[in-house]
Amino acid sequence: MKYFLFFLFFINIKSYPFQLEIVNITDKKAIVYIVVFDHEDGFPFKGEKGIFQWKGTPAEAEKGVSTGLPDGNYAVAVFQDIDGNGKLTKWFFGKPREPYGLLGTVEKPKKKPIFSENSKKVSQGSVLQIRLWEP
Repeated sequence: MKYFLFFLFFINIKSYPFQLEIVNITDKKAIVYIVVFDHEDGFPFKGEKGIFQWKGTPAEAEKGVSTGLPDGNYAVAVFQDIDGNGKLTKWFFGKPREPYGLLGTVEKPKKKPIFSENSKKVSQGSVLQIRLWEP
């Protein structure tokens, strides 16, 4: 009986993928985009090259987005589409014109982010908070 209960315990263990919570969202109407990268190619502005893409409301982003990704080394880019064109609008010299955020930044980025500096080892069950910075 003891072995049977032990077996049932292992069957009921679930694997929870890591979650992303977006904080400091000031515009409560504009869509939020999240892209997760596992490689340098395309980071941070070419979302189609990411391995996970999500778009949704600010309320959903603040609550948390489950990625479904396994443990690994990831970089995350987030932006809020204020003008509704479906992409991050930038000034002519490349600085974003819409609120944006990157995994692991503690202050507003002053230059184009590098994958190796913005990636982090993430494990199942982690909850990562990413702050949106005003342009």
